[in-house]
Amino acid sequence: MKKSFMVLAAATLLILPGLANRRAEANAAPQILTGILNKMERAHQNLKSMKAELIQQKTNTQIGITDSEIGQMIYKPSAGKEKGKLRIDYIKPSRDIIALVGEQVLYYQPRINQVFKSTIAKASKGKVGGYAQLVGLDGSVKSLAGNYNIEFIRDEQINGQMTTVLRLVPKTGNQFSSIELWVNQQSWLPAQWKMQERNGDLTVVTLKNMEINSNIPDTAFNVKIPGGTKVVDKI
Repeated sequence: MKKSFMVLAAATLLILPGLANRRAEANAAPQILTGILNKMERAHQNLKSMKAELIQQKTNTQIGITDSEIGQMIYKPSAGKEKGKLRIDYIKPSRDIIALVGEQVLYYQPRINQVFKSTIAKASKGKVGGYAQLVGLDGSVKSLAGNYNIEFIRDEQINGQMTTVLRLVPKTGNQFSSIELWVNQQSWLPAQWKMQERNGDLTVVTLKNMEINSNIPDTAFNVKIPGGTKVVDKI
């Protein structure tokens, strides 16, 4: 279950660019950072939907083992009265599905015939606190901008695309000690995240073959749950 939290936390940063502007603090090159964040903000304002292949690599640094997962992601940011929506369909090695619509959370595990249903607010009070990172999908991520110092690191090419690398460091206690964010210099949207936990473990989430502003119906975020599936509100 923990692997899903890492992806969900990263998903929050999909909408961070539209809000992490004037409150961001740079340790170096403040003019460069301001220009980057302004471009990211405009890109976010123009973003209506996103489809992408998602690749996640989770590394346990203590034993040197990396687990990889592949999935398909669709995303629509909140707009006016429309709630933010996110869905990830894993295809390898599991077939799990994660879906969020506003505050509603669904995590379907077909291999054990179980679905977790709750709200982000309730989930954050229990063992699934990682879901609280996604409050921003319903427009509440503004507070995150005040919780991170944002630093321009370098320009770097990944997967054949030039990116700008930013480092986000929490100002107070957080699950992660730092997050590095690769921003595509053509779309000015996030293309990759590297999240370092306080125990040293690393999670890298990469988006490939992105389709921006394609037609994604709201029904695409509905997950069909077979009859007889066990429904739980705690994991």
